[in-house]
Amino acid sequence: MADSNSPQEFIVQGEPVKSGQFADYLKREPGVRRVAQIAPDVVILSMTNTQANRLKSAFTTIVVEPNSTLKQFDPD
Repeated sequence: MADSNSPQEFIVQGEPVKSGQFADYLKREPGVRRVAQIAPDVVILSMTNTQANRLKSAFTTIVVEPNSTLKQFDPD
């Protein structure tokens, strides 16, 4: 597991992202960097685990997950 003070990428999804409410929150959260917008309600952010936990507490209707490499599917 990554150090809680080391930034990593997280996928964030939910209605607050789509509505703009989330963007307002990000303006007040120093150190969180938007990496990409994947869909109207999905963004990838660079932040620490501590910031991700704070984000989950602030918005109970969003999903925050580490952005990890997808594993190769093995049909066997």
